[in-house]
Amino acid sequence: MKKAFCLLLVFLFFKEVVTAQSWRRVGGWGNQFTGIVWVNEEVGYISGNQVILKSIDGGLSWTEQEAPTKNRMLAVDFVNETLGLMVGENGQVYRTTNGGSSWQLVNIGTSVRLNKVKFLTASRAYIIGEGGETYRSTNGGQSWARQNIGTNADLHGLYFANADTGYVAAANGQVIRTFNGGNNWSSSNTGQNMPLNDVYFVNGNTGYVVGNQGTILKTVNAGNNWERINSGTERNLLSVAFNRSNTNLGVITGENATLMRTTNAGLTFDGININNTESYVDVAFRTNSNLVFGVGTNGFLISSTNSGQSWSLRLSGREIDYTGTQFRTATLGYIIGPNGRVFSTNNGGNTLVDRSRPLSITFNGLFFTTNAFGYIAGDNGNILRTTNSGGNWTSLNPGTNQNINGLFFFNNNLGYAVGNAGFLTKTENAGVNWEVINIGNTSFNFRSIAFFDQESGLLTGSGGFVARMENDSWSRIASGTNENLNALAILDETSAIAIGNRGTIIKTSDKGASWSRINTSFNQNLNDVEFLDESVGFIAGERGLIIQTKDGGETWERLVTSTFQDFTGISFGTLSNGFAVGEKGSLFNYDCQVPETPTVIFGENNICLSQQVYTVQEALELDTEFEWRVDGGSILEGQGTSRIVVEWDVPGRNAVLVRGRNFCGNGGTTGLEVLVSTEPRDIPEIEGEGAVCLESFMEYSVPDVPGTTFIWEVDGGLITEGQGTNSIVVRWINVNQQNVRVTPSNPCGNGEVSLKEIMVQTPPQLPSVIEGPDMVGLTEEVYTVTNVADVNYQWRISGQGGRILDGQGSNSIRVQWEREGDFTITVTPENGCDQGEAQTLAVNVNLITSIIERPIEQASVSVYPNPSSGDFHLSIKGIHGVRKISVYNALGQTLNEISPSEGVEQFKFENMPKGLHTISIQTREQEIFKKILVK
Repeated sequence: MKKAFCLLLVFLFFKEVVTAQSWRRVGGWGNQFTGIVWVNEEVGYISGNQVILKSIDGGLSWTEQEAPTKNRMLAVDFVNETLGLMVGENGQVYRTTNGGSSWQLVNIGTSVRLNKVKFLTASRAYIIGEGGETYRSTNGGQSWARQNIGTNADLHGLYFANADTGYVAAANGQVIRTFNGGNNWSSSNTGQNMPLNDVYFVNGNTGYVVGNQGTILKTVNAGNNWERINSGTERNLLSVAFNRSNTNLGVITGENATLMRTTNAGLTFDGININNTESYVDVAFRTNSNLVFGVGTNGFLISSTNSGQSWSLRLSGREIDYTGTQFRTATLGYIIGPNGRVFSTNNGGNTLVDRSRPLSITFNGLFFTTNAFGYIAGDNGNILRTTNSGGNWTSLNPGTNQNINGLFFFNNNLGYAVGNAGFLTKTENAGVNWEVINIGNTSFNFRSIAFFDQESGLLTGSGGFVARMENDSWSRIASGTNENLNALAILDETSAIAIGNRGTIIKTSDKGASWSRINTSFNQNLNDVEFLDESVGFIAGERGLIIQTKDGGETWERLVTSTFQDFTGISFGTLSNGFAVGEKGSLFNYDCQVPETPTVIFGENNICLSQQVYTVQEALELDTEFEWRVDGGSILEGQGTSRIVVEWDVPGRNAVLVRGRNFCGNGGTTGLEVLVSTEPRDIPEIEGEGAVCLESFMEYSVPDVPGTTFIWEVDGGLITEGQGTNSIVVRWINVNQQNVRVTPSNPCGNGEVSLKEIMVQTPPQLPSVIEGPDMVGLTEEVYTVTNVADVNYQWRISGQGGRILDGQGSNSIRVQWEREGDFTITVTPENGCDQGEAQTLAVNVNLITSIIERPIEQASVSVYPNPSSGDFHLSIKGIHGVRKISVYNALGQTLNEISPSEGVEQFKFENMPKGLHTISIQTREQEIFKKILVK
């Protein structure tokens, strides 16, 4: 019992996997349905334009069967659950002996349109068609012989009341009948010439015929006489059927949703309303019930459970050959097709909003850059742009009437379009202007274009054409195939896949510089491709083909679609949800749940070179594997599980990446940045101001090193922000010499301390008393204050009484007094911390003083040797009252200073440093300057 239970679990698991991997049809088929037949209460078949459907549950669900050729099939009949026949255009007859699992094409030697097929017995069957052509088989449809039934009219309806009695409805208004199983046929006069479309007999005598312009005829004597019944309509009536258990109940269908019902064996017919305008071409009751089905255009299938009194819609579609699709999310997408058809959906295709344009051209490509902003392109150079999900469209002018086949846009503005005859163009302003790019291959039709980045891209087209763009230059590349290449997809920074006719798949791993062929067992034309990441991708092609790869395109596996319609486009809105579109309104959805994106990676992210463990939360799905990738290290164990061991061997800013994967594909990727360190490096120098002001805020920094913490210390200040980082802000609260220190630290230890000396200053103090004469004439005079290092002195004379000849900025100036009167000399000290308090001196200037103080003697000052090697002499003559002799360097720093005794005129200076120095000789009235150059 336990073993059986385990086997059941395994079976259910694999069943779930297969189901999860399959594609399901959204809505119904868009193919025109042409015929319906019920074998019994459960098994039924529908024929149609390039489609065969089968139900095994009484019409609750329908599955598609594969026909041997792409052809319009017009009628179907089964004699039992296994043996059936189907006929269609071009004289084609299909036969199955296994309930439609496979169909064989039978050649009956004609190419006319065959309209109806009926079994009399398991061995005898009839086919009718255009031009009066009639064929009979006596071996269950394996071979056929043509019969002459006496007319060249097109034959539309065929019904056998029993094994002997049969009737044919013809386009010339005739009903042709047989009473000996088709050995002989004769015409039954109906009394009118309207084309007749269908015939049905409820028994050997009573039957009905329907035709154009509302024609309904009834016979009660096996077609000897026909009575016209007023239908109340002028529409063409196409099919008639009656309830097999109650022959008073009958249904007629026709063009433009014409539905009629009788409850009294045709004495009267009531019109039945239905909420669509399709034409219903065939109708059939299930074998012995009140349940009746009608089939029609655009894949419409309706049914009634009360013999036609009321109807419900079972299937519906659009007979449009979709040419492409793009989905932005799991529910929001766009679909294009012929005759200017454009549709949008915001519920995953359950309903489509018609955004079509009044154009007869086919749209071949679309590209939406946002949910609402996008482009579509098609035949005759048409490119349209929308900014509101297709509510409005702007026509663009790419400068060609060639068919546009492919689009690629980096953003709303920058994009490319490709088309027939080697057409390639580019826009940088949302399609307002286009620049045609001639790459000299006009004999090829370009189909698809895609880019790795703005500097490198690929272009594919007919005849195996591949071109590659590098640095704005396009060049043709050998692709290794001559098949038309219909689409391409970018996998990662360097890899791409191109697909084409006859199962062609080629791949590049070097941005298109070289290509290799990928061999598969598929030989259908491949029409579109989409990759979800560098590994997982899908291809859509002919005859319902969708294949999937999980290894970057190296191998491919066919997925179940249960359709044989051609797919032309495929698009994924999310990693788990995709859509495929194709001919006859085919719209399919793929909903396979890839693993959830891991929320967080657990493990150390700031480490020294070492081994470390990293984990993610265990997945709830038992079949989920975890794919890990490490930059800067090696995975020692645990790949595929939720826990790995990593050997870190490269210092720097590294990463651990992980994603889940299952049979559906890869989930989203989660990353953890890991800073891997070695012993801390020495810090070259602390950047920042070395001279600052009290109460100022200053920034100090060192080069940043990933994974390193910086420990700062400050003397005489407060760290206000940035501790631990490579940059801090300091508030200086103490004056004079201070320090900033920093120590780098990481998981491997602490590094060497780096130090920077800081001078903290305040604004300068009040200068000393200004020395110099306060009563002067119109003379030159010198005014001085005591010099303080790193202070700039700004002098000013009020009232424009005098002019400062030199010394501005220093502690001593020379003034030429030019006006009589009372004036004020002001000196203001300045340093990097703003201005200090100013010192003043009042000065009286008059002419008498000038006369009295005019010097009698001639004074002279000499310095020798000049230039000097370090020792020089100073001689002063005729200068009285010398108070101080000073020597300053070019920076204003005092090198030597003496206070000479009265009467001394010769002085010697030794071992003076190199440079251009200034000698200042100060008396009570003046200051004399000399220059000395020491080499």
